[in-house]
Amino acid sequence: MLSKIRFNSITAVCAYVLLFLSFQPCTASEEGTRSENEQETVFYYTVKKGDTLWDISNHFFKTPLAWPELWSRNNQVMNPHLIYPGDRLRIYKKDGVISITKVPAETVQEAVPAKILEPPAPPAETIEKKDESFVEKQPEIERPYFQYIQIDRIGFIKKEPVSAHAIILKVKGGKSLISEDDIVYLKQKDTETPALIPGTLYAVIEMRKEPAKDSVTNQYIGIQHNIKGIVELTEILQKDPMIAEARVSKTFSAISVDDILIPYKKRSPKITLTESPAGLEGKIITEESNKKIFAEGDVAFINKGDLDGVMPGQHYSIYRKEELDDFVKKVDVGSLIVLHAENETATVLITKSKDALVPDIGICTSLK
Repeated sequence: MLSKIRFNSITAVCAYVLLFLSFQPCTASEEGTRSENEQETVFYYTVKKGDTLWDISNHFFKTPLAWPELWSRNNQVMNPHLIYPGDRLRIYKKDGVISITKVPAETVQEAVPAKILEPPAPPAETIEKKDESFVEKQPEIERPYFQYIQIDRIGFIKKEPVSAHAIILKVKGGKSLISEDDIVYLKQKDTETPALIPGTLYAVIEMRKEPAKDSVTNQYIGIQHNIKGIVELTEILQKDPMIAEARVSKTFSAISVDDILIPYKKRSPKITLTESPAGLEGKIITEESNKKIFAEGDVAFINKGDLDGVMPGQHYSIYRKEELDDFVKKVDVGSLIVLHAENETATVLITKSKDALVPDIGICTSLK
């Protein structure tokens, strides 16, 4: 009897030891491998609703414009637009470069914050008919964007000049300088153009007399259009339906009598960031005010547009050529973002300049 009890006790101890070993997380060799692969300083961040790589970059690195470099240095994040609330991100510094890597939630050894539960749904029997209003929709994830609050004032280059819908006939009070809130009188260009309608917004346009041309080939590029301001049509005069009263709602540069007007097209200051086409090559035609030297913060025009795959929100490098013995090297001297695109040209903002920039300087898909 005593030997039987002793045998049962030994069996129980062995079973306990085997059970304990089966729950060990990893072997010594696995621990060695893990410490070898994770020598960098690591901390974790959980993506929240409304977060973008743009916002995360601004939060951790004090500049939102660092996001393309973060993305380009990490193969794990295939698309910056596919980061969702609840995703776990590992942010670390390795070899002096700050990086961001998507990490499965189950690998992160930290407490997961409790979720806020929604109020319970009403009992099934109280819903007589299934209705789409009861279907919970997933929140839309906002893609990274660039904000440019002066978007309404940027001009463009078009191959053919725009057709005027009206002109400024005179200003109330006979003022020589037209400013915001001034009352002006508009005249419909002719009976073929759309009728003047109260409440309509018009952009005041100035077209440069000298067309934009390629400085090397002298080939015609187009006409530069500058936006001088915005007016709102308030009233049609009873004596003549082709004459209307309008209020100047915004001025970007001096507005004058005889300036032409075209329908205003609303532009959002939030420009969604998007990928640039691979291998694109072009150049800066001119700076907006035709300065011979320009730099960061200036608006300019490039000789590539919609037909070349250029879209608002794309980034491009600015480079100068450095001739070596047997080849030409591209030296990165700045960067730009596309604000507006026409068929064969685009309006851009210089976001970085290391040197003074000049017309005809090269642009290309971002240099890595």
